[in-house]
Amino acid sequence: MRWILTGLAAAFVAGSAAAQTQQDIDWCNAGTDDQKIAGCGAVVALNPSYAGAYIVRGAAYDDKGLYDEAIADYTQAIALNRSDPLAYINRAIAYYKKGLYDQAIADDTQAIALNPSYADAYDNRGAAYGQKGLRDQAIADYRAALKLAPDNKSARDGLVRLGATP
Repeated sequence: MRWILTGLAAAFVAGSAAAQTQQDIDWCNAGTDDQKIAGCGAVVALNPSYAGAYIVRGAAYDDKGLYDEAIADYTQAIALNRSDPLAYINRAIAYYKKGLYDQAIADDTQAIALNPSYADAYDNRGAAYGQKGLRDQAIADYRAALKLAPDNKSARDGLVRLGATP
């Protein structure tokens, strides 16, 4: 996942701090996980209403296994922009990794409500339903994901695990 933050430096600061701000933006855009955390942290310190930086930093936290921090950042992004399905699906993934399947299902359901063509949300929700033992719901979601994205290996594998045909 990559969010483009270019052009923000001029909007935030002028003068000598602009170089540091540009480095932070660059790190937030394409750094290592630690650089994304630091860079996006600097970006949100200058512009706390920029939801995209919270999403990128949340993904970096998630990659490092820091799920509570990821969930907090995705929650902030959602508070700033309730119409972005990416923040919901990313938070659902973090909830799933923590074993919080009901919360994952709720967020995937919201992502689907915002974008009914979001195959990954169906796939992820299918996985959460599967973990809860809700086989029929899992199969339905995996099939919905495959209908939208026939090459979705995760959904195909989920159906196989459940003994269902794609």
